[in-house]
Amino acid sequence: MKKILFSILITIFSVNIFSDDHGIKPGNVVAEFHYFDVTDPMSFVATVDKFDVSSCAQNWREKSGVNIGLYALGGGAHSHLILVVYDDFDQMQIGRSIFGSCQESAQMIKSMDNYSNSDKYYNFVTELALESGDWRTDTVFANVDIKVESGEEAKYLKAWVDFMESQESVGSFGINRILFGNKYYTHMIYLGSNSMSELTNSMKTAFSSRDYQTYLNKVEDIRTNVQTRMAQFVKAYPNER
Repeated sequence: MKKILFSILITIFSVNIFSDDHGIKPGNVVAEFHYFDVTDPMSFVATVDKFDVSSCAQNWREKSGVNIGLYALGGGAHSHLILVVYDDFDQMQIGRSIFGSCQESAQMIKSMDNYSNSDKYYNFVTELALESGDWRTDTVFANVDIKVESGEEAKYLKAWVDFMESQESVGSFGINRILFGNKYYTHMIYLGSNSMSELTNSMKTAFSSRDYQTYLNKVEDIRTNVQTRMAQFVKAYPNER
């Protein structure tokens, strides 16, 4: 089951902002982003692996359809990201109830504290507002955390789509709307590829273009760039085995 949650403003602007050229379309997943500052990567991953083969994890996957990915990060205070993805918020509700009631998940969380700086842990919950391509097939990402002024999302998304339409995309790209945990950012933009050199070269080309300057002129009063991070795929814990 897939549910797309859009505000009235986005619905009004949808005819104008979706592009056939790059296949920009509404997203269809919701996710939890869990950020860690890991001090012992091997033990940290072993802890997740141990939970993954538990009966709790199996029940969690079967009843909620959850998919999990582990990523190594660069460019910020956190070293690793655990991405927890559901088809919709109903499935997330089921999944969170199961995960939160298991002894095995509690043990994993306690063990994680032994291998990471728990005071730096941070998380937020998103819905994928717009996407192009299939991010699931990419292995390296540039993630840009931004803050959009209240009430200006529709205007910002229109400017962002106009800019992305002008670029030659290498892999996937999209923008997540942060619904919970948005103290520091309101949205997270991602650009995905299977090659770090292709990803960085496409970013350099985009940022030096005249279209990028036009984009900046449109959003300078309504958008703040908070930080840009690199995320590199490490391991998947998929629903289907």
